[in-house]
Amino acid sequence: MLANGEEIRASHVILAADLAGAKKILREDFAEHPAFQTLFRLPTMPAVTVQMEFSKPVLPYDRTTFGPLTILGSFVEQSRSTFTHVPGRLSIILTPPEKFIPMKEEEIIKEVIAEAYELGLDLESNLLNYRIVSHPEDFYSLEPNNDWMRPNQRTDIQGLVLAGDYTRQPYFSTMEGAVVSGLKASQVIMGES
Repeated sequence: MLANGEEIRASHVILAADLAGAKKILREDFAEHPAFQTLFRLPTMPAVTVQMEFSKPVLPYDRTTFGPLTILGSFVEQSRSTFTHVPGRLSIILTPPEKFIPMKEEEIIKEVIAEAYELGLDLESNLLNYRIVSHPEDFYSLEPNNDWMRPNQRTDIQGLVLAGDYTRQPYFSTMEGAVVSGLKASQVIMGES
């Protein structure tokens, strides 16, 4: 139902969302439905990333690098490939994310800059702008014994199909996994699986 009251009906609906979003949407009408109880129990894990823009590239190449023994789980210069409209662009995945969810942005960026110095990176001198992206429930938890709870794309509800990186497909919670899940969802609708 649209905001203006118009109702649109379809023979199939693909719920393409992250795990937290899918749980929220499905609970509205299917909170007690036995087919979704395992999905509702599938634990999530947070993610916190930092995107930083600079007046020049921080690293000589656009490739993923890891920051052992620091909060910089991985980071990548992206100014030559993905974000060519800025002179320097660094995307950082922080670890452990649980630590950063309650922190203020100013505290996070201060800690990121300090730990980057330990890796020989100056993230302070040419910094133009930054943003912190926090997702308290970004992925399904990769802890042992959770994988079996990932649902298939086909559901017990006629016409309802799931798509998202949390669904059953060969990858973990990744963009590739989301794409494969979407392909599998379309195959369900087309009657190919």
